[in-house]
Order: sequence, then C-alpha cells, then structure tokens
Amino acid sequence: MRTRVLTIAGLILIAAAPILSLLLGRTELATSADEEAPPVPLAGVVVPYLIGLLLIRLVPPRLPQLEPAAGAGREVLRRQARWLIGLALIFPVVGLLLKATPDGELFYALAKVLILLAGAWLVLRRIPGPSGAREHRRAVPRLWYWLGPVPAIAVWGYLYFYSPLIGDRGDLSGYEDWDRVTLAAVMLYTFLTASVLEEIFYRVILQTRLESLWGRWPAITATALLFALMHVHRFGDGPFLDITLLILISNGGLGLFAGYLWSRYRNVWAILVAHGAINSLVLLPLFV
Repeated sequence: MRTRVLTIAGLILIAAAPILSLLLGRTELATSADEEAPPVPLAGVVVPYLIGLLLIRLVPPRLPQLEPAAGAGREVLRRQARWLIGLALIFPVVGLLLKATPDGELFYALAKVLILLAGAWLVLRRIPGPSGAREHRRAVPRLWYWLGPVPAIAVWGYLYFYSPLIGDRGDLSGYEDWDRVTLAAVMLYTFLTASVLEEIFYRVILQTRLESLWGRWPAITATALLFALMHVHRFGDGPFLDITLLILISNGGLGLFAGYLWSRYRNVWAILVAHGAINSLVLLPLFV
C-alpha cells in the first residue's frame, strides 16, 4: 500500500508540473542550457511524451511485469537497490557543489563516471546477483524486440523535433564555426557521458532491480524522479519555481518515457536512441 501511495504521489507530481506551469502563464520551457537555444512551447514537450507513452502501451508485445524476487534473491536486490539509490542521491549534491566552482563543468562528467558508472560497478561486484532483465527479454519475440519500440520512438521524435508544436528549435550559429570533426567528437562525448551512461545506470541497472522489488510503475516512477533530481545542477539558471517545473516536465517526462520503453521491450538500443536524440539530433543539420 505504501509503495502504491508513493507511486501515485510521484506521478501526480510530474503530471501537475505542466498544469501548474500553464496556470502560472509559463507556456515555454528552456529545455537546453545552450545560450543559442530558445525556449520551446510547453505543448512541444508534453504532447510528444504523452503520445509516446500511449503508443508504448498499445504496440505489442504485452510483456508481463518482472516476477517479484523472493527469498535470498530478494534480499540481494534490496541491498543492491539501497546502495544504487544512495548513489543516485549523492550525485545531484556533487553536481550542485561542482557548479559553484570555476571548473565545475569540466569535473561534472568525471564525477558522473566515478559515481554512476564506477560506483554502480562496485556495488554490483560487491553484492553480486542477477537483475532478471535477461530472462525477461527472452519473453519478447525477436521481431517485436526490434520493431515494438519503433512506432513510439518515431512518432515521439517527429512531434518533439519536427512538428508544428515545437515552433523554432533555435539558432545554431554558435556551432557554425566548429569543424565537423570537433562537432562529431563533442556529440560522441555527450552521447557516451549523458545518453549511454545515464540510461545504463538509471534504467538498465537501477529500474530493473526496483521492478523486481516493487513492480513496474513504482519502479518507473521512482527512477524517473531520481533521474529528474540528477538535473538539479540547473538551479541558478533561472527562478527556482521555473527550474523546478522545467526539471519535472522535461527530465521527469523523459524518465517516464524511457522507463516505460525499457520495461515493455527490454531493448537498450531503444532508450539510447531516444535519449541520444535529445542530446544530439538538433545538431545534425550542421553536417549537411
């Protein structure tokens, strides 16, 4: 019962953010920290995620939830989850502290690697035990493993990046003087340190274990909120309330979308494509 109440409260928190934003007259979101990127309409963020979630629900396979862990295996997962959640709570604090230093951005990615990658590796090495994701994936027919996520990602991607909902995605002039090799290197670096590292930690490692302990939607919701919390380093970029709403809508929305994708299809490539598109797709026109 407590897990259910917390799940409902978490979903209400994320769902209430765009409603409150509208009531306060905040109809645009500064989803990117780049100075060249203008705010995007609220609908250009919320609608793609809502339709993406609906398509994940409707497109086969009807993959059941992970079987709840029992006995000694459950205790191992509990111990893993405690330490992993601890890492997920420590990292935002480190991010805020680094932001206050002159070279904070330089060390932010290093801290992410040390805490979310090396830290998680150490936890799983010291407390070994299977997550259940591999066996769960075998229940997905091979065809649907690859094709199942495509409609949700394709429709979400169109609505999020190219539909009339988004207006003008912005000025790329700040990158026009970059040569293609440098631009490609920066995009690859961002993809590895943001998309790959974050999805592996939050979805593949943490969410999967929470699903075995708490069930699908409690795990998705908790992981989405922890993922949103990771972005508190953006506080200071604007008014406190505006940044809070931005984090819940943009990062919380991505957390729910990627979390449901992972839970329904167990296809790591699907969540990497979705997250990677947010970080890099807007820069692709510079290559042509």
